[in-house]
Amino acid sequence: MNNISKAQLNVLIFLFAIVAVFVLGVTLLSLGSVLLPFVIAVLISIIFDPLVAYLKSKKVPIFFCLLIVFFICTIVIFLIGLIVYSSALNVSDALPLYEPKFNSLILKIESIAESISTSFGVNFKELKFTDLISFSKVSEYAGTIANSFINIISNTVMVLLFMMFILAGSGDLEAKIRNGFTESESERIVSVVHNISKRVRQYLITKTLISLITGICYGLILWLFGVEFPVFWGFLAFILNFIPNIGSLIATVFPVLLALLQFDSLVTTIILLIVLVIIQNIFGNVLEPKMMSESLNLSALLILISLIFWGWLWGIPGMILSVPLTATVKIIFENIPQLKPLAVLMEGKITNENNKPV
Repeated sequence: MNNISKAQLNVLIFLFAIVAVFVLGVTLLSLGSVLLPFVIAVLISIIFDPLVAYLKSKKVPIFFCLLIVFFICTIVIFLIGLIVYSSALNVSDALPLYEPKFNSLILKIESIAESISTSFGVNFKELKFTDLISFSKVSEYAGTIANSFINIISNTVMVLLFMMFILAGSGDLEAKIRNGFTESESERIVSVVHNISKRVRQYLITKTLISLITGICYGLILWLFGVEFPVFWGFLAFILNFIPNIGSLIATVFPVLLALLQFDSLVTTIILLIVLVIIQNIFGNVLEPKMMSESLNLSALLILISLIFWGWLWGIPGMILSVPLTATVKIIFENIPQLKPLAVLMEGKITNENNKPV
């Protein structure tokens, strides 16, 4: 061991990290049904950890602290479940009524595409839009999204159970670290844990507020335009806003498509589309960066890759969790000298040691 140079040791650690990532990926895929509720519980516990710490500092027994958190979570989950269940039923009952209009719209688009292609000397007759885009496929996609939310809600008992255990022992973690490691090592580990908690909490709270405001605005605008199921579309915009880039697109396409089928007016639909796009840009590109006092600074390519990776592992819930999970990995890498180069590669903007863009 003494004959191993520092460079060789760094290479060994780097190779070990690659193997560890591969093993972790296989484990996450195999145990997704258990690990997904646990990860959700960890992220929720990060949000509520300051509240529990504050109540404990006021000499409130841990049992009552957990009871307060449980009461808050139960109310939120009940309201979300009520919205999803009632709205999903209404949408599923109304969707068949729009099938004839949808098929007629696709045939019109196909006819226009054929006439335009003929003027350019291109034959598109063999390409049938009805084969590529069918009402059953759109309904299937919508059903997949709704089922994903229902599956998350169905696992709430497991999520709450995990969260209660995590919050119950959160206050003792720092003391255990200081007792189990040397003073210098414990300070470093505690600093890493606090940094991860702080930045992930900041992201989750900010993103939740932005998504909530976006969902409310979506619902109000769709209600003013007279689009059916504004509460459902607003809730969908709130949830999908957690998915970078793709989420906002999906949250906009479905209500706009419904508006086109409902009103048979291209002008009204275009105006609605413009308004929704403006809202997304104001909240996503203007308000959110200002509310984030410390950016996660993740590469756009990395966000896309993480979106695909976590979506492949855990479906839509994994896509929603992709950014906070990837940011957590980056923060861990930043605090391990041998893995710090990987953290630099994960950055969107090159920063100096003071975390200021160069």
